[in-house]
Formats: sequence, C-alpha cells, structure tokens
Amino acid sequence: MQKKVILLGLNEINFKFIELYIAKGYLPNFKTLFEKCGYLQTTSEKEYKLLEPWIQWVTIHTGKTFEEHKIFRLGDIVGRNDLEQLWEIAEKKGLTTAAISPFNAQNRLANPIFFVPDPWTKTKATGSNLLKKLASTVSSAVNENANNKLGLGSAFILIQSLLAYIPLKKYPKFIKLLRRAFSEKGLKAAFLDVFLGDIFLTLWKKNKPDFSSLFLNAGAHIQHHYMFNSKVYDGGIKNPEWFCPQSQDPLLSILEYYDKIIQEIINLENTRIFIATGLHQNPHLHRTYYYRLKNHKEFLNIIGIDSFMELLPRMSRDFLVTFNNENEAVHCQKIIESIISVSDNEPIFEVDNRGKSLFIELTYGNEINQGFNLKIGNVETKINLYDHVSFIALKNGEHDGIGYFVDTNNVSQPSKIIPLKETFSIIVSSFK
Repeated sequence: MQKKVILLGLNEINFKFIELYIAKGYLPNFKTLFEKCGYLQTTSEKEYKLLEPWIQWVTIHTGKTFEEHKIFRLGDIVGRNDLEQLWEIAEKKGLTTAAISPFNAQNRLANPIFFVPDPWTKTKATGSNLLKKLASTVSSAVNENANNKLGLGSAFILIQSLLAYIPLKKYPKFIKLLRRAFSEKGLKAAFLDVFLGDIFLTLWKKNKPDFSSLFLNAGAHIQHHYMFNSKVYDGGIKNPEWFCPQSQDPLLSILEYYDKIIQEIINLENTRIFIATGLHQNPHLHRTYYYRLKNHKEFLNIIGIDSFMELLPRMSRDFLVTFNNENEAVHCQKIIESIISVSDNEPIFEVDNRGKSLFIELTYGNEINQGFNLKIGNVETKINLYDHVSFIALKNGEHDGIGYFVDTNNVSQPSKIIPLKETFSIIVSSFK
C-alpha cells in the first residue's frame, strides 16, 4: 500500500537547542527520531529582511525562492494562482488532501477533506460547519491575543470543538495544560498548538488523507519571547522576573508537547513524515520591546485616517490597510511615517506601500511608558501612545536562514545542507 504523506511544520525551531535538551535527558521522541533518521540543514534567503517565515513557507509549498515567487508579506499568497502549491499538485495526481493551519497558503482545492487556514491568511475553510466556525474563532482569538480577550461565543465554539474532536482520554492533558497556562509563561500559545495537533490526529485517523499537513507556531512565538529562560541558553541576557521567572523554561515546555505530538504522528500506520522548520532562531543580542495596537481602527481615526476600505491585523505588530485608490494610500503613508516619539525622535512605524494598500508594522523597540507622547509631522500632539498599545513581549530570538528537514523514509541520513526549495521536490516525489 502506498504510504500516506504528512508534512509537519515546526516553525523556526532550533534543532541545536533540541539536541542540548536531549543531552540533558529530555525529549525522548526527538532523540529517537534524530537517531533513526537524522536531519538535513536547509538554506534560504541571504538578506535578513527576507528571513521571515511567511516567505520561507511559500518556498516550501511552491519550490520557488523569494526571487521567483515574490511573496513578501503574510497573506500575499491570496490571489497568486500562478504559484502552484503542494496540495494542488497532490490533488491533480488524484490524491486526497487536508491541512491544518498551513502558513501563508491559500485554499484553492476542489475537494479537500478538511482545510483550516492559518489565522492570518484570508482564505476559505473547508470541512464541517463546526470546523469552519473553529477556523474563524481561532483567527479571532489569535489576532486579539495581545488584549487577552476571548468572548463567550468563541469560548463556546472551542468547547464544542473539544467535545467533538478530542478523545475523552486526552481531557486530563488539556485540564492540566489550562491550569499551567494561568501560571506559566507561553503556555496559552502552547494550548492552541496542542489543540490543533489533536484535532489533526482525530481527523486524520477518521479520513486518512493521502497528503496532509499540520503547521505549529507556538514554538516560534516562545523562542522569540522566552529563549533567555531556556535551560540550554548560555548567553548573558536574562528576562526580568516580572516578565518570566527564572524558574520557568517555556521553550522546554512547548518542545515536550511537540515531542508527544511527534510520537503520535510517527506511530500512525503506513505513513511517511516530513518535518520542516523553514528557518530557525538564535538568541537576540540586546533587549527589544514588542507592542501591538489595541484597536487599530480607533488609532487610525485618532490620527486623522478614516477613509480606508478594510483593515486586517496580522501577526503581532503588523496590520494591512486597504484604500479606495493610491492617493488615499499615499496620504495615509505620509502621516504614519511622520509619527515619531517626543522623547527620542525615533519613528514608531514602518510602512510598505503596495499601491492601494499599506502593510504597517509597529517597529518602535524601546519601552513605552505612561506619558509617551507623539509628534505627527513635527507637531507635538496630546496622543499618549501608552493608552493605545498592549505590551506583547521582550524579543529573545532572531531569525537565522538555516532550517532543518527530516524525512522518516531515510535511515540515519547524512548531515548535509540543501537549498530550502529542494524540500518541495522531495515532498512532491512522494506523491504516487
């Protein structure tokens, strides 16, 4: 029987950290995987501004470098029908397909068994009505995570999904994880990955798609913000106790959950598993603060911008604003780019103009305290930025273009380096 193919995305995970944890006696399933299959290193883009996961994962999905696919922002894959993705290729070969949270991927499939988009890409969900509602709920929850809000409606959908998709024997795990999430840093993000991982396993066992994918992102988030707390980090920077107590190691916690997910996926009958990271993170070299606007629309209105057609929050500090015409977009761009801090004259935002739309990122990296006033066009205002932002985290990790790739069909594959785009061909060659 032809093996079923699964692509597991462990976004930005540093395998060298995993090896250090293994040496300390942790992560037994990673240890077995590495000993049995080994892993390849992958290389991607050389410019640091291109070392973003939404670029690397398009390369994995399409087999094209940035120079070839030109996808620069999360969500830009929508409408790019010229870029054929892994799932479409599999479907053309007559294979059944499925996906949970594929990063920066558009659902263009004729008949997927299930397709739950990532929380930031505006594309349709496929599956039961409950699964579609769950996709919408997850998107809302992730995009509002800086404000720590979860409405009753969203909570109800999550409970319904738990009852529908999670086996009863796993309930104690989720109860324990919920309890830990209230006292341990990073575990709210871990909850979503564990939840999606178990939903994927339930749906996979029921339908057994020929090609399917599961993308997990909490590890990337935790590395970005809590790497300095890792037991295997040997640098000199420490997170403040108020941010994350030194007694906690959120990175080890999420890797232990990944370790269990890997065990369950590898134990699925008659499967070939590919595991990819896209790139990885190294420790950041200085302290940088991350903030996110609490209410993007309200803030734009306050600074005199109210003519936009659509506003879409993206990951952490980013949002996309669409206008009726290019003149309105340029007018907004000039205002946004003229906003600076009164205290140090540093710009607050960076803007990428795409004609009728602007991709805006809150890039100010110093601490924002009460009384943090703004200048707009060198005119000091009474706008106190502190009232309009939520503190997200301190930056702990930064991107490195080396990624990792595992193929369970290989036995102790020799350590070598390949271009990231070659992973696409390896995956496609398994579609038979």
